[in-house]
Amino acid sequence: MKFTTDFTTINEDIRKAITEEIKESLNATPILICKYSNHPDDDYLYLYIARKGNGTYITGLANTSRNGCVGLYENHYHCTFEYAMQVVTDKIHDFNKEA
Repeated sequence: MKFTTDFTTINEDIRKAITEEIKESLNATPILICKYSNHPDDDYLYLYIARKGNGTYITGLANTSRNGCVGLYENHYHCTFEYAMQVVTDKIHDFNKEA
């Protein structure tokens, strides 16, 4: 990849903001937060996987472009862990092959 291969190094303030939004909006616990793109201009986009109390997973896109606000988009609900990981992997691969 052109810019970085580490998709997991995330600013602690951003990680906290995404975690709080997932807990409040989705009533779920994040287990993975990673960068969506390896391009510096996309540093406000993140992917996440969160676990619900019933053992299912939610995966989606977190947008932190508006200061102090986290938007959650493109959510996939009631996923198995394997399916949630596949969604994240596919999104990273598809988006970054264009970079």
